[in-house]
Amino acid sequence: MQSDRALALFDLDGTLTRRDTLSDLLVRQFGVSRCLAAGVRLSPWLLGVLVGRVHRDTAKVYVLRHFFANMPATDFEALARHYALNHLEKLLRPKAWAQLDWHRQQGHRVIVISASIADWIRPWTERLGIELLATELERRHGRITGDLAGENCRGEAKVRRLKEILNPDAYQPIHAYGDTSGDTAMLALADHPVYRGLR
Repeated sequence: MQSDRALALFDLDGTLTRRDTLSDLLVRQFGVSRCLAAGVRLSPWLLGVLVGRVHRDTAKVYVLRHFFANMPATDFEALARHYALNHLEKLLRPKAWAQLDWHRQQGHRVIVISASIADWIRPWTERLGIELLATELERRHGRITGDLAGENCRGEAKVRRLKEILNPDAYQPIHAYGDTSGDTAMLALADHPVYRGLR
């Protein structure tokens, strides 16, 4: 049964924010020098993505393992929460923030769907009273492994995750906002897709 309630779907990195939240968090937490050194060490995977020889999900896991593997989960969650509540909002594009807030004020169901790690987004979305679907990090014996718990929330995975919690046909209209090919499947669901229109 179709509802009169509208649904608004937002990508995070590059759509709501001016730049990638992972790189911003890493620089703030570990410093520029350590991040540059990591870039050299991880260059076979990072450069492999650019030339199409390494899948981006594989490179992402190598980066996450490098910085977070074996970190106590409580420490990781604390630094991620601090970032979400003190720094993420500084990255928001004014036009994008205004559009998200308009949907909130209209009473629409608002969901951020992101390939970034949920831990450094969820405290912010909870503060706003909106929903989040994002990539999860694996925990084992109270520590972060650096591996993903489930699939990277990108591309078709965004739609699969969304359909796990709702039936898109029950919402009218659907608005969706994205900025890369990883958002194409999500944008295809929308009555009003916006590609790179919030800059």
